[in-house]
Amino acid sequence: MVNISIFKYIYYLFLAYVKFLFTFVIAKFQDYPNEIRVAALVAVVCVMIMVVMWIAMFFKSIGNRRRARLREHLADRYGEGMRYVISEATHKMTADEILRVFDVDVKSLEKPLLKNEREKELLVEIFYRLFITRDSDVAVTENIHASLQLFDIPDFLEKVISLGRMKRKVEALNVVRTFKLQISPWVINKLLNSKYMSVKRLAMYSTIMSSSDSALEYFETDFFDKNSCIKDEIELAYSLQRRRKAGLKLPNLARWAHIQTNERTQCMCVRLMRRFNEVEYCGQLTDLYSQSRKKKLIEEISRTWGYLHYLDCEQLLIETLLTQPDDTKVAIMHAMTRLGTGKSMGALLEGFKNTTNPHVQFEALRCIYNYGEEGRAKFYELEQKATEEEKKFFSFFKNPITFEKIRLDREQAYHPSVETVFNG
Repeated sequence: MVNISIFKYIYYLFLAYVKFLFTFVIAKFQDYPNEIRVAALVAVVCVMIMVVMWIAMFFKSIGNRRRARLREHLADRYGEGMRYVISEATHKMTADEILRVFDVDVKSLEKPLLKNEREKELLVEIFYRLFITRDSDVAVTENIHASLQLFDIPDFLEKVISLGRMKRKVEALNVVRTFKLQISPWVINKLLNSKYMSVKRLAMYSTIMSSSDSALEYFETDFFDKNSCIKDEIELAYSLQRRRKAGLKLPNLARWAHIQTNERTQCMCVRLMRRFNEVEYCGQLTDLYSQSRKKKLIEEISRTWGYLHYLDCEQLLIETLLTQPDDTKVAIMHAMTRLGTGKSMGALLEGFKNTTNPHVQFEALRCIYNYGEEGRAKFYELEQKATEEEKKFFSFFKNPITFEKIRLDREQAYHPSVETVFNG
């Protein structure tokens, strides 16, 4: 007598019913026209597919319920310890303290605390969600690393990154970056050769994160130049913020703007100069401003000079104002107004008079109004002499609703002192 498992028995039984059904349909409709026979076979195939899908959904639901129960069990068992490490522990904990927090006996360490990879995957998921949703500003990186090492999570993540499916690779890389875990250079080198751009980018960020942000070569590569996006700008800003907090010197972003050729990447570097107050490198942007024909880049350089109050650029802005496109003229006039030296009043008046674009005229008038006492006096003088066509611009300054938007900000509107789980 041969013993077979219940699953194999069900499988053979299912195949027998399928074979019987096909044989029955073929015999039943063998004397019918071909169209009807084909329709009957298609109907049988559709029924079989529906049955298979139902069975797959049934087993999937069983698996999901098992995962949910296991996740709940792990959260009950280790959740309090995770929350303490993330939200309450403000000092570097010893090994004994970490064991007590997770209620783990030293003798139990002789065998793995988690039985299989599914438990490790679920524990990582719980820890990750707690970390990004709770108040984790007080989290000490060493405590997190020691806690994860207790459950053998770093080795598990490295294995997933090296051998897992593409979706799991990306998820594991995100966890590695968030927890600032070390990752083997061999694994990183393997991922850098991936045909998927997102994986290559995540691999580079993981390298930066695990090397105390000292490895910034990625941001000087052709790959970064050609494929940069808003995500790269956010990641670079976080990396530089962590460097500054660690007391490391920031790179010369004006130099990066020179060595890149993509206008989007150059604008990114110039914007970040404002973010990190790199006034000392503003002079290096002069030749880029003078020689470049890239409209967006000239606008970003103008804004950076204005926000950082780089006074040496003012004459160059005055000389080039009238030769620029309309949007660029607005950016240059805003920069002149932020400098506020009193030398640009003539250029602002030229910007108001020598254009037929209503947007440029209004912005020039707005800059004159915000140009100190001299500008305010000139504004009222222009109002007295305004033509019927020009009076519509002055009405914005009399309406209390629109007047609230007339003021021109002098400083960049972000707060470098605000920390998050990514730059802390």
